Amino acid sequence: MPPIGLAPLREIARAIAAARDLDSTLDLIVHKTTEVMGVDSCTIYLLDPDGEALRLRASTGLARRAVGRAPLNIGEGLTGYAVQHNTPAFAREAQSDPRFKFVPEADEKQFTSLLAVPMISEQRPIGAMNVQTLGPHDYTPDEIELLALIGDLAAGALDKAALHDSMKRQLNELTAL
Repeated sequence: MPPIGLAPLREIARAIAAARDLDSTLDLIVHKTTEVMGVDSCTIYLLDPDGEALRLRASTGLARRAVGRAPLNIGEGLTGYAVQHNTPAFAREAQSDPRFKFVPEADEKQFTSLLAVPMISEQRPIGAMNVQTLGPHDYTPDEIELLALIGDLAAGALDKAALHDSMKRQLNELTAL
């Protein structure tokens, strides 16, 4: 992975600020994070409305058919663990980690390392994001902090985008009346 400075964080912040609706915001975040962190995959799971399960909502590197499906319960896998414990979770060889949960429809067998961070907005979890590499990788404290900061920025942007989508839906319903 490339050395980490403030420039990648600025790139992420600019990309997030440019997005409006939820889907384009999710897409921008995973693509820009993959690029600036030099990883092979970035994935965002968001909490279902009932707050019981995380659902895959955006990814670079995982099978597209899994987006919108591929659920993880809170505490399940490294990603669910990060949300349950409100702390980053990582493994050099993720599939050997006892916390790892294989999600068959995601086609993630080719990935080795995994780093997951919770996404928190207004002191409540809204989901998690993770990055993966094809080869073994020891995540540095700077890489962990960078992904945690991206997760914090993304959580606020995703809340804003969800509100934008909701307001747009309500306006369309009122216009239809």
